[in-house]
Amino acid sequence: MSGRVVVTAAGVISAIGAGLESFGCALYSGARAARPSARFPGLSTAEIVDFNAQQWLGKGIRAMDRSARLLAVAAHMALDGAGLSQETVDTGDPELGLVCGSVYGSVHSIAAFDWTGITEGPTYVNPMEFPNTVINAPAGQAAIKHKLRGVNSTVCAGTASSLHAIHYAAEFLRFGRARALLAGGVEELSEESALAFRQDGACVPGEGAALWLLETDDTAQARGRSPWIEVCGFGSVHGDNAADTVRQALADAGIQPEQIACIMLSTACRSQVPAEAQALYQVFGDGLSRTPLCATKAAFGEALGASGALSAIAAGLALQQQMLPPTAGPLDDMAPLVLSGAPLPIAGDYALINAFGSDGNNAALVIRLWKN
Repeated sequence: MSGRVVVTAAGVISAIGAGLESFGCALYSGARAARPSARFPGLSTAEIVDFNAQQWLGKGIRAMDRSARLLAVAAHMALDGAGLSQETVDTGDPELGLVCGSVYGSVHSIAAFDWTGITEGPTYVNPMEFPNTVINAPAGQAAIKHKLRGVNSTVCAGTASSLHAIHYAAEFLRFGRARALLAGGVEELSEESALAFRQDGACVPGEGAALWLLETDDTAQARGRSPWIEVCGFGSVHGDNAADTVRQALADAGIQPEQIACIMLSTACRSQVPAEAQALYQVFGDGLSRTPLCATKAAFGEALGASGALSAIAAGLALQQQMLPPTAGPLDDMAPLVLSGAPLPIAGDYALINAFGSDGNNAALVIRLWKN
């Protein structure tokens, strides 16, 4: 088995900012992307307005749909930040790959292709759109664009998808089955996903893509790269007992609850608060009142398959700055969880990221500020 799994770069595009610096500045300023949607009348969304992937990706993106473009932009940022861009090489690295989490994938492309076939007949469908009609199309398209010849997998596990993707990639690296992997998630807002949110009516829908560049500390240091974050522990227990998910992640990291410096909540709306609060109190007890909490989805919305990865990047920034971002918007709805509308100082090296789904898919990730 290889060494410790670390993060050496990140790529992120969301409704509050594109790029790690812009995303971080917006988080710490208390930005909140929710607003009445121009694309989906009658719905408040946290959508990426005037998204133009060409400024990052250049030409050759005509066949890529919105999900694929979002993911390819995040991949471009992460690869460039890690010094692993393959734009100038003829063939890509067979040990450089991508693991992506998503709930719906390219659902709009799938629906549009099927609807054309049903209403106009199979001879009228556009064959150029067919490659986008599978859930792993964004990961495949991003890999083609960036010449990623290694592992290419898509994980679909509800709102826990991108945390599962990070864990899956970390395991590949620990067992020496890849040299470096992009890992995270993507989700687009479309007519189909907006309809699902409209019927639910509880959360503000968001979209975006977030990827970490993961490698082992040995590989990073051999390349002259300083790690940023270490991936330490992961937990996943399907069902109602989210507390066991957190316990599993802490045990995997080999730490106690009191060593957690901050928690990025899974909660996106009032209806989700009681279940997460109960789980955290079961694990942390009275210590929860002394642990800074942040509901990151209040800033960028419920981005489903991308939410866990977006929150993980926020947790990494918090550890780096030893300062927790504020929770944007009204805080009264979060009781009994106590959150702050201003940045909070934190003390410690570990952060917990939760991703609990109403479908029973639960995941928790423990990360640590890198130290030799």
